[in-house]
Amino acid sequence: MVYRFERETLAGFVDSGNPFDGGFVQFLNREGVVQNLPIEQIKLICFVREWLDQPPWLRSSYAVRPRQQGLWVRFRFKDGDSVEATMPNSLSALDPVSIIASPPEPAAGVQKVLIPRPALESFEVLGVVGSPLKKQKVAQKNQLNMFD
Repeated sequence: MVYRFERETLAGFVDSGNPFDGGFVQFLNREGVVQNLPIEQIKLICFVREWLDQPPWLRSSYAVRPRQQGLWVRFRFKDGDSVEATMPNSLSALDPVSIIASPPEPAAGVQKVLIPRPALESFEVLGVVGSPLKKQKVAQKNQLNMFD
């Protein structure tokens, strides 16, 4: 599903391997027609289980701190909308052209979203969930061995 800034929703298929090749997205609609959509017109691309007739998710923010490990982020779009999501806490996940993230309600049908960087006004990290920097609790050696 492709969501454009004009509030237009396009249902179809996008090449997930290299979607933003040459500043355009090759989009195959349900009728089998290929369209080249300029990256500047695209707000976000949703990878869904089935076609949706409603907005990509009902809530645009988490009610409580997310449980999925990674970065908890807020995206602000050029049209004033904002949405929170989680994304991997890895530099290898950062792409100069787009950002891939998981929305607040993956059970609503949207599994991942791909956001082109030109669509963003700002990008804010709200927290780190499951940080590997936390010390692991080590069992104390004061425990007696009963079954040796």
